Amino acid sequence: ETGPAETGTAPLTTKLVHEWLWSKSPMPPGPTPRLVSLDAYRGLIMLTLLCGGLFRPLKDRPGWHWLSVQNEHAEWEGCVYWDLIQPAFMFIVGVAMPFAFAVRSSRGESRAKQFGHVLIRAMSLTLVGVLLDNFGATTWSFGFIRVLQQIAVGYVLTFFVLGRTLLVQGGLAGIILIGYSVVWVSNPWNGPDGPWAMGGENLGKAFDRWMIGRNYTGNYVGLNAIPATANMIFGVMAGQWVLTSRSPQRTTLGLAVAGLLAILVGLAMSPVMPLVKRIWTPSFAVYSAGWTTLVLAAFYWLIDVVGWKRWGFPLVVVGMNSIAAYVIGNAFGGWFRSLSQAWVAWLVDPLGPIGFPIFQRGLFALAAWSALYWLYRRRLFVKL
Repeated sequence: ETGPAETGTAPLTTKLVHEWLWSKSPMPPGPTPRLVSLDAYRGLIMLTLLCGGLFRPLKDRPGWHWLSVQNEHAEWEGCVYWDLIQPAFMFIVGVAMPFAFAVRSSRGESRAKQFGHVLIRAMSLTLVGVLLDNFGATTWSFGFIRVLQQIAVGYVLTFFVLGRTLLVQGGLAGIILIGYSVVWVSNPWNGPDGPWAMGGENLGKAFDRWMIGRNYTGNYVGLNAIPATANMIFGVMAGQWVLTSRSPQRTTLGLAVAGLLAILVGLAMSPVMPLVKRIWTPSFAVYSAGWTTLVLAAFYWLIDVVGWKRWGFPLVVVGMNSIAAYVIGNAFGGWFRSLSQAWVAWLVDPLGPIGFPIFQRGLFALAAWSALYWLYRRRLFVKL
């Protein structure tokens, strides 16, 4: 698994491919440095959720529709910024895994003990997700389309690729996506319009009716956790690349090239299987992984390589307490807007029907950030 020896005259691209294919285990001895850029990236995603679709009210505003559509999921085919939020969650968890388990290995933890930690964390994520699903509900329900439950499934499966070469990891991600595609296309429950049709019958819907006795709204399916696991594996590959790469410049270039290639491959797949986030088509998995990798490359270059860290501090505050931020956003967003109505209602007329909702969403994001900053200053971080 060490591959052929490099030559000093080999082209840079050949060296990159060589390192991608033959990179060693991400479990070096001793502590690993904290990746500040990853905290900032995680903070960007969490702050986006805390803003709650900040620019959605601009939908009917002339000249601003393009910004509004980036704040809500595509109706079916296509991909906008909001569609990349959950893939970014999965990807970021994957990036962090080589670093986290390198620390555990340096403490002398056995593989069995590490797997026990994985199972406990997966159960904790599932429990928190189910509790949030039922927060404020009148009847109890159980489901697997929330990102926390999807991460729980992917976290367990992805653990088994830690320490493998990038070639093995990428191959396993490919097997997951190819195998999933074959089963999805060939199953007997597909509707007359085909397996990728909006609102049509498919394997995911049939599985959900068998598992929980119902289908989810919005044409989402619980089986998304399977192709989404590939996004987490791609994240592990990126994290391992950062952890073991030879130089910051090579690290950034490798991430950028991999991201661009993934976007191109996803687009090339789309005529056969469309980009659909709601059923997490394999083409969407690859395409979204490309974008999340590019964003990681940009954050890594600016923060960890160039050293421009001050601009990212507000994001780091959120990113280092992502579970707390997620719970605050999902449990208290609506409550905050309702409670604050009496105090800010006088701004409805001055701000208008577009400006006032934007103001309320921004006010909640500011309040949530202030609470997270209070926790940050006291070094209080919620961990699962």
